[in-house]
Amino acid sequence: MDNYINNFLFTYFPYIALTIFGFGFITRLVMMNKSVQAESSQFIADKKVKLGSNLFHVGIIFVFFGHLTLFIPESIYHLVMTTETKRLIALSMGSVFGLMAVVGMSILVIRRFSSPRIRYNSSFHDYFIIILLLIEAIIGLTAAAKTAVEPIGIYAALSEWSQAIVTFQPNAGLILANHPLQYKLHIVLGFFIFMIFPYTKLMHLLVFPYVYFFRSGYQLVRSSSSSRNR
Repeated sequence: MDNYINNFLFTYFPYIALTIFGFGFITRLVMMNKSVQAESSQFIADKKVKLGSNLFHVGIIFVFFGHLTLFIPESIYHLVMTTETKRLIALSMGSVFGLMAVVGMSILVIRRFSSPRIRYNSSFHDYFIIILLLIEAIIGLTAAAKTAVEPIGIYAALSEWSQAIVTFQPNAGLILANHPLQYKLHIVLGFFIFMIFPYTKLMHLLVFPYVYFFRSGYQLVRSSSSSRNR
């Protein structure tokens, strides 16, 4: 049973998540583009909240691109560095930007719960996605701490698994079968967030401003005062 669950989560679930992401991205961008909005409560934000937003965005962007280095084949990065050096860089940069993201999201979460005006303008989805991202980032930091004390082979296996996924290896999940729980939770939750991404307000990060090229039309509304002043 454990092997079945492991095989499903780390061999098949990534493809399920990517398929749902692709379907959601295309349907929202092309078929339902008017539903893609960047609703925000930043217009009632103070300097502390803007700091939290900046920390969150900068941190999460760098963390995301840092994860992409897992797809670099060993034969390529060994031309300039060893696996140990790559792990050291990944741990250093990942910890710094991961901590930035956690601090930023913590400020945003506290803001949503503590400010009556923000609570009034927030929906369930606002709370759900920011808390989910915060949990994912915290698990990621614990996984980074685990990586620092684990044998180098544990870290190298993450890259091996990532490349097995993109090359459609049927037994990719076996690579992570004996990995620590932190890694597995981080990967599964990460793909879950990726899967629901197109169906949340985060979608505007990918389509703005390109969505406007696909809009079926728009209406320009002028206020009566501006019309009289023409």
